[in-house]
Amino acid sequence: MKVERPDILQSFLEIMHTSLEAHRERTTLRTEFHHYIPRFILKTFADNFSLNNTEFITNASSPDFSEFEPRKPSKLRRKERPTYYINLFRVEDCTTEPANIARVYGAEDMYRDVTEADCMKFEKLLGKHESTSATFIRQIWKEEEDLSLTRAQLADMKKFLVVMMFRGEHRRRQYFNQNFDPLTELSVNMHMEHNNISSIQSVWFKNLKWIIEASAEEIVQEFQKAMVARVESERPYALLSPYRGPILASELEDIGCLMTQTIACIWQAEAGSEFILSEGCFGAWEGRPGIWFHSFFIVSPRFAIVLVNRLYLAERMKEKPLWTSMFGDNLHVFPETVYTNGPPPQNFDQSTHFTPDDVFKYTRIVVPKDDVFLVNSIFLDARRQFLTYKSSVSMYKSLRYYDKVKKAKFHDCHDYSILRRKIFSDLNRTHPAGQ
Repeated sequence: MKVERPDILQSFLEIMHTSLEAHRERTTLRTEFHHYIPRFILKTFADNFSLNNTEFITNASSPDFSEFEPRKPSKLRRKERPTYYINLFRVEDCTTEPANIARVYGAEDMYRDVTEADCMKFEKLLGKHESTSATFIRQIWKEEEDLSLTRAQLADMKKFLVVMMFRGEHRRRQYFNQNFDPLTELSVNMHMEHNNISSIQSVWFKNLKWIIEASAEEIVQEFQKAMVARVESERPYALLSPYRGPILASELEDIGCLMTQTIACIWQAEAGSEFILSEGCFGAWEGRPGIWFHSFFIVSPRFAIVLVNRLYLAERMKEKPLWTSMFGDNLHVFPETVYTNGPPPQNFDQSTHFTPDDVFKYTRIVVPKDDVFLVNSIFLDARRQFLTYKSSVSMYKSLRYYDKVKKAKFHDCHDYSILRRKIFSDLNRTHPAGQ
């Protein structure tokens, strides 16, 4: 005769429930290291990186949420991944060390959103956006391949660059430390009141959430609203704009200008030189406050995406004697455009003739060594917490170039003598005289 034991069954169910709750709590409270420079870009600064390393790894730029999804891993995910170490120069204590890319250029729980049931929702959206944008960037790396983007893809790529600029640690720290001049702080407080935001620290994250969740078309539409509002009010500065929307007006105008008022160029470092990496290498610009010419986005030691001001290309800025770029006029090539509706006639209407399927064909522009070192000098002068270089020889030459021109071309004129001596010593040790 079978004897029922409901007490044992009940105890078993209680134990299972307790275990599931404990697992859920551990999952919820687990901290995550969130990068503000994607890993797929950081990898290119490692000595063991090659384009083939990520050939069988899906979504290489996306965060790994396998612990949050208990299911059988993909065969592609089971492939062992190499570990990547990059040179990390710490500005504060002037030390250089090899650092695992898993724990650099990021912060704990930077994108954790406690207002969502899934607190990692935003990090997943960001990872998905990175993965899509990485497709074009990987095309840039493959020097034997042609480069082309549709108009819609170009808008999304520019949005990716804007997100990279805004998510950076420098911009985040500005809000968290409330490092604003009085006029900017007044503008931020007005934005907080309009959007019922309780703390300045929340403004950065809410701005970033809106940028990543809005389409490129929505961002441009809001930018146009902000510009119209300011022009109609006859207020000269974005900080004084009467525009009240989902994002701070001054931030929106910076973003909108990069997305609508620029031409994208692909710069390739001349052999014997390389671009360096820093927290400011996404969105660092050349020019003067309110008068910028180039914005730089480093995507590997060999390549940078450069957004060039349309007004500068139209030579309107050159009418002013002080409005001249340090890079001259030889590093700009307009992409060849294939229009779905055929070549535009004279006095055509852009709104009807341009289509999302128009194709832009890009050329990789080989940048002379001195201009590469000049780009690196911009990062060196905009001193942050970290610097990363792949080629010691190129970094040494960049430091020498910066020392030579900094008093004439730059404002802060930092001293990197400790780093320069260390690299020089390392080079002499690995390249003995006579070799």
